[in-house]
Amino acid sequence: MKNKFASFALAATLALALPGCANGYKEFYTPANGASVEIIASNRASPAPLKPAIERASFAESEKLIAAYAKRGYSMIGHSVFNSGERVSEAAAIEQGVAVQADLVLIFNPQYTGSVTSSVPLTVPTTNTSYTTGSATAFGPGGSVTAYGNTSTTTYGSNTTYIPVTVNRSDYGAAYFVKMRFRFGAFLRELNDSERQALQTNQGVAVLTIVDDTPAYQADILPGDVITMIDGEKVSGTEAFNRMNQARKGKQILLSVIRQGQRIEKTVHLGN
Repeated sequence: MKNKFASFALAATLALALPGCANGYKEFYTPANGASVEIIASNRASPAPLKPAIERASFAESEKLIAAYAKRGYSMIGHSVFNSGERVSEAAAIEQGVAVQADLVLIFNPQYTGSVTSSVPLTVPTTNTSYTTGSATAFGPGGSVTAYGNTSTTTYGSNTTYIPVTVNRSDYGAAYFVKMRFRFGAFLRELNDSERQALQTNQGVAVLTIVDDTPAYQADILPGDVITMIDGEKVSGTEAFNRMNQARKGKQILLSVIRQGQRIEKTVHLGN
């Protein structure tokens, strides 16, 4: 009975010492900048699926893959990254993907980060019983009578030992994507200081990525192009570019583009 109790106590102690995270993908989820529920809903290409598509990759491939997804029309709406000493099920990443209405979940393969060794106290009850025997003789008119007896005394205590426990820890992560509807079809950024110096202007936006089969793709806008004007109106930055395109949705526009130092013009028919 004592060994059985000790085994149960050890299991319970370890369970308390190594608590699990209900869903790390949910707890450590971080939305992308500007990826509000309203914006995602109004710009997604189709309604959210009942279950997102699943793809897998290593952490080292993440930056390259996110750029590749952008070309396919996927925009990252959020990500989860955390470290755990327990095996975490992929089902938790898929569950979070359903919760944020993702079209695709990229699950990163767990990456081992090292081991942590600590000690867990194990306390088990102890008992110590001592026995005492004695006799007594009584004398009376009829002679003497001797009586014999014994008693026991039990002392209760506990004994604590420390069990070494080694936990192997790993990084876990996932990125969540939605297939977007594109009016123009490019991911843009602001000009940096060296580009402004070279172009001798603060006006314009640089093209990072062109989404396949979009108006920008069809018009042969290329990564690295700098768009300076729309219909003869200067483009001050990415916000201005988006605002100007919004006002011209469904129409044909004329872009002034600088490509490898040469100024060219491109005609683009915007989507709705």
